[in-house]
Amino acid sequence: MLGSGLIILAGSKLKQRGKVISASLLLLGPLYLLLSFTSSMNTALPVILLIGFTFSFSTLLINIILRLEVPEELQGRMFGVLGSLMSVAPPLGLAVFSAGADVFGVSQVLAAAGALLSLFGTAAVLTLKQIRRYK
Repeated sequence: MLGSGLIILAGSKLKQRGKVISASLLLLGPLYLLLSFTSSMNTALPVILLIGFTFSFSTLLINIILRLEVPEELQGRMFGVLGSLMSVAPPLGLAVFSAGADVFGVSQVLAAAGALLSLFGTAAVLTLKQIRRYK
């Protein structure tokens, strides 16, 4: 909520949106890795808050860009496909990572999620120069 509110308040003042998205994509993985090393609630809560903050910048700004740049006649199909994927992915991910947490432990699963997020975030930033350069 804080990140989304900041994006709304910043509005057109937010320059270099692509760099903000890239930075948030690159931060998510290391933040999950950091969370995997926390041992108390007092140290975990600020990290969780920061993860939510960076997540809002990557997801909300990407949705705004898609809304602005995809032609109107394709938006229904595109957002329909994205909606279908987003309705399946979270429960599937929850099932896989919950089972992994039972077998390997929560810290190891968070570290694996952080490594995967770092890998995918880095690949996205390096290969999607259109997002990186978006104003």
